[in-house]
Amino acid sequence: MKRVILGLLVGALGGCASFAAPHKDYFYRLPEAVSSGVSSVGEGAIVYVPPFVASGLHGERALIYAHDDGTSLEQYTYHYWVDSPRLLLQQALAERLRLGGTRRIVTAPSADAKYTVRGYIRKFERRGKDKGSAEVSLEFEVTSADSDSPEFARIYQRSVALPDKAMASCAAAMGAAVQDIVATLASDLETYWGASEGHTTGLRR
Repeated sequence: MKRVILGLLVGALGGCASFAAPHKDYFYRLPEAVSSGVSSVGEGAIVYVPPFVASGLHGERALIYAHDDGTSLEQYTYHYWVDSPRLLLQQALAERLRLGGTRRIVTAPSADAKYTVRGYIRKFERRGKDKGSAEVSLEFEVTSADSDSPEFARIYQRSVALPDKAMASCAAAMGAAVQDIVATLASDLETYWGASEGHTTGLRR
């Protein structure tokens, strides 16, 4: 009887193994910043870029799907960023600010930092049925060592229509949206810093 039961258990386990193949996880990263400028450590004012601030869901590695009702979100299974979006966006912003810049961009706290550029993740998700779109909304605040109140505050939003349903296409579109946003921010910051360091009124909103 024991042999019969053992044989049945082995057969059942063998059947499960044949039908339940292990799933495959997929991982995505953001593209590197592209510019005609030269990446440099810089010798000017030190600018600290900390990890982005995000809600619990947007801070996790799983890609997010936003329903058309505008309120419901859920995480994809088996599709992940290679790291937390908080760190990926921090790196993307720091890399872009280093391109052709004269300031020293750091990602670790520094007592000598003249400016701190904080980023907040408002949207970082896929939305819509069928092909859908990649939705990215990032908020930025800049504070100086002389003040605790933001002297520069902007929200940048991008919506990119997806060419197909592939998650790789979604990740690529989100990466393109991020690069477009940080490039625009970098340009706006150059204007702001130029005005601020020239002792004129900076860009404030």
